[in-house]
Amino acid sequence: MHTLKSTTLRAAGGLVLAAHLAGFDDGSRAAQPANSAQDASALRAPADVYGIVNLTPAQALVTHINASGQAAFEYIGLDYNAHVGFFDGQRLIHPIAPAATVSFLGALNDRGELAFVARYLDPAQPWSTSLQPYRWSAARGLARLPSLAAAGDNWIPAINNNGIIVGASYIDHDPATGRGVRWSAANRLTVLPRPPGSDLSYAFDINERNVSVGSVTDAGGINHATRWDSANRPTVLGTLGGVRGAIAMYTNERGDIAGMLDGGTPDARAFLWSPARGVATPGPNAVVVGLNEAGEIAGRIVSPDGANRAFLYSRARGLVDLHPASLAVSEINSLNDAGISVGVAWAPQGERRAYRWSRTGAAVDLNTRLLNPPAGLTLASALAIAANGDIVAESSAGLVLLRRGGGGTNAPVLGPINFPETALNR
Repeated sequence: MHTLKSTTLRAAGGLVLAAHLAGFDDGSRAAQPANSAQDASALRAPADVYGIVNLTPAQALVTHINASGQAAFEYIGLDYNAHVGFFDGQRLIHPIAPAATVSFLGALNDRGELAFVARYLDPAQPWSTSLQPYRWSAARGLARLPSLAAAGDNWIPAINNNGIIVGASYIDHDPATGRGVRWSAANRLTVLPRPPGSDLSYAFDINERNVSVGSVTDAGGINHATRWDSANRPTVLGTLGGVRGAIAMYTNERGDIAGMLDGGTPDARAFLWSPARGVATPGPNAVVVGLNEAGEIAGRIVSPDGANRAFLYSRARGLVDLHPASLAVSEINSLNDAGISVGVAWAPQGERRAYRWSRTGAAVDLNTRLLNPPAGLTLASALAIAANGDIVAESSAGLVLLRRGGGGTNAPVLGPINFPETALNR
């Protein structure tokens, strides 16, 4: 299950992101429409507009958005460390204290549960030498998950709506000790079985049937795409025609699997596999970034000269070139189940612009769809799109949430930004 890159939070005892992240006066204040003029405009505006919610002026490294339009993001703080933030639709939260930790976002499900890894900065504190796995939700608060070894790091790429998390846990700091694992909704750790003779293993994704996918590496260093059923029984799909192997990265409810063949080589290319029809590829040099429930994959065709082109691919329609003819470069970052993809395109002069594409190839510069944008605001890249059409985007003011149909916040999007101390969520 891949949330699309998808209650009160006071009970969790988390930390509200500082006002410089939300533009709020204090941690208990909810996001409101930007102003009465925007409210009036929204009433008469067409559906294809977006209200703007300011999330953080900091650089965001990873973003996820769920079906409810809740967003999770990893950003670089004033301490130059990475931290995880969460927007619940009204307010911003730190699921783990940023002053004491460095944290890296893993995944977000449609129930508002976060999975991530973190370590404490104070060497005198437990769990300061390795990245440990955590789960957080408004209802259950923060919980550290078990790992294979206190000295080993952990990695989390996915959580499904049943609360099951998949990823990898390491025996120590040696990357060769990674083992694919699953954490149950009750936080029990299970090592995913590996075929005899295999070495490394990773789980990349899990669907709502609790089927997970990933890869195992044999003694010769070849990756084999692997599927684990709901009882954790492995089926090795193999190299799927790749010379250096195959890595399964995404799966949907139909059992389709998408990933990469010969990753890290000049021959790297995307694949789409289905139980009944086997493997198909959109062509050479394709990089996949998402798979939806319709069996469509999206990504970019990599060009040696850097002129990458956005694409959508399915068995039914083949390769759809989404690249706008007037632009130099285009790339997809996220895809939803309606076949709507978002990403970035570069003009010949080098300016980046956030774009949205329909499955038929119609391209829209999202800068032309903003409801009453502040003067000077530009959207540089659309990073993730939700099932409801909300979008997380990189802008000249930092990370913003674009709410489809209007609806924003009273937080200033541009202008002076203050950096007060983080306050406890009261």
